[in-house]
Amino acid sequence: MRASKSTMLAAVVLFLSACSGQSARHEGTATTSEASTASIPASSPLAQVKLGMTFKEVRGVLGAPTDETAYPTGKAFIPFYFWDDARRAEWYYKGTGRVTFAAGNQWGGRSEGDVIRIEYDPSEIGVVR
Repeated sequence: MRASKSTMLAAVVLFLSACSGQSARHEGTATTSEASTASIPASSPLAQVKLGMTFKEVRGVLGAPTDETAYPTGKAFIPFYFWDDARRAEWYYKGTGRVTFAAGNQWGGRSEGDVIRIEYDPSEIGVVR
């Protein structure tokens, strides 16, 4: 009986630590993303893309990407992590830059990602490197 109580306590501590890390992630991401959007010239099509836009909204503004990639983040390997940033998707636009999305959890949930980073780069070659 004692072992099951300590196991339960460990599970609660793990859950609470994962929850506290969630709010820190949003604060850090917003700061990083805001810094990258501040350097985008108004004449660039990327200036119309805003944080939090979905795949469909970005495609409506910029059109189809030249190339794209998707990959898991380290959070995909945390047991019982249910938020939407366990996977990322990046869209590349030749001569314009890159748009990064939080693209869902480790089980494939949430197919409409949210823009978390916009990178203006006129030297972008438009393919996954």
